[in-house]
Amino acid sequence: MSHALFWPAFLATVGGAASAPDAFGVDPADLEQIVDVLLDPYEWPVFSLPLAGPCRLHVVMRNADGDGGVDYVLDPGTIGASIPLACLDGHFRGPAFAWRDVVAAAHQPDPEHTPAERLLMLVPASADSDRPQHAVDLVAEALVALGARSGVRQTGEELLNSSRYWAPCRWAYVDGSLVGLGPHTYRRHGGELSPEQLRLVTAALRPHPVGGQLLSPNG
Repeated sequence: MSHALFWPAFLATVGGAASAPDAFGVDPADLEQIVDVLLDPYEWPVFSLPLAGPCRLHVVMRNADGDGGVDYVLDPGTIGASIPLACLDGHFRGPAFAWRDVVAAAHQPDPEHTPAERLLMLVPASADSDRPQHAVDLVAEALVALGARSGVRQTGEELLNSSRYWAPCRWAYVDGSLVGLGPHTYRRHGGELSPEQLRLVTAALRPHPVGGQLLSPNG
């Protein structure tokens, strides 16, 4: 993630933002080498973010031949199976996050990654029909913090409004868990995830009120 060309490559490849290279002042041809690393079928990149308690979020570049995609997975950090949150592929599942999840999780303590990095890692798996109007401003601010210099609002709009996988869905609290009301999300009441798993995901993403300076606490 510290590679100078990581973010334009990741946001264009995973986030579906075609304008990301221009926003970072990069020729798309210059991204070919790092994109090859992201899509390496022999050594799948995995990006991990600590969440509340022992939990971690893993973003897995699943570069299987004929079954490629990107998986967002919650590792509970205890004995038990990991919890799938989203699959970005031809047989997509998701979204994984409401906007409020993205903002809250971006501000969790992390000794290795900034709130801007965490936000942009989460946005490609998010969709929320009740997202506030200033969400694009916060994404644009994160892009600038990571080196983007032009067209950041356009790139932010592309990241937030990508329709490659799912339409914006509504979110609601049911039995203490924030659940998606869309038909394709794992975080659906009565779906594959148990009530206990749904509560664990909610607590891992939003353990405390949102704070910090980069992103609005009203997000």
